[in-house]
Amino acid sequence: MTLSLLLAFAAAPALAETFTETFDGGSNVGGWTFGTGNEVIESSGGNPGAFLHDSFVDTFAPQPRTSQLSIFTGDLRQLGASRIGIDLITFSVDFSAEGRPLTLMLVSDQGTPSNFDDDWAAYLMGPTNVPLPGEGWIAYSFDVPSQETSLPAGWATLPFGPSSPPEPDWNQVITNVAEVRFFYGDPTMFFIFQGWNLGLDNPTISYGLFDDGFESGD
Repeated sequence: MTLSLLLAFAAAPALAETFTETFDGGSNVGGWTFGTGNEVIESSGGNPGAFLHDSFVDTFAPQPRTSQLSIFTGDLRQLGASRIGIDLITFSVDFSAEGRPLTLMLVSDQGTPSNFDDDWAAYLMGPTNVPLPGEGWIAYSFDVPSQETSLPAGWATLPFGPSSPPEPDWNQVITNVAEVRFFYGDPTMFFIFQGWNLGLDNPTISYGLFDDGFESGD
């Protein structure tokens, strides 16, 4: 093998990888939930195949999220996370789901998982609204700049309690994500309570680094 070929192989990036929870076979890596405890994994009707279904979410804003440590949480910088996505469907809603952009939230528990008063989130509001009844499945994808050392452009922070830090640190959350959450709308706003019949499928995370430490695809 020539020296030029050896150098080419040495400089090649590690392959980026993607993990997707399809819910097939009853799997639920990350413990995805709408927060009601009433979710069921349907064997068909997803995008495609199985999906997570909650027929009655009584809330002002649905917030599908993880509830267990998994590949979706922890040190996303070390993982080289570059993108997080999900597929959503609205079967029905009491009044209206219009005008609500889907928001990705990365939640920090400040290393105190039993104390919710100090929690906060970094969030990115996407350009695409949540599904309306009759629109079917819609796929969403958010860039996650895990290698940035300050709050990335377009992102903002939101305190969850009275003890949340006055100056939240992006480095703290991206290196120790306690929960990945999606919010139906602008999380700084309040909406009317109503009943929702919802499904989610294919929560996805893309990750992996080049040998020089930069995110795959950069």
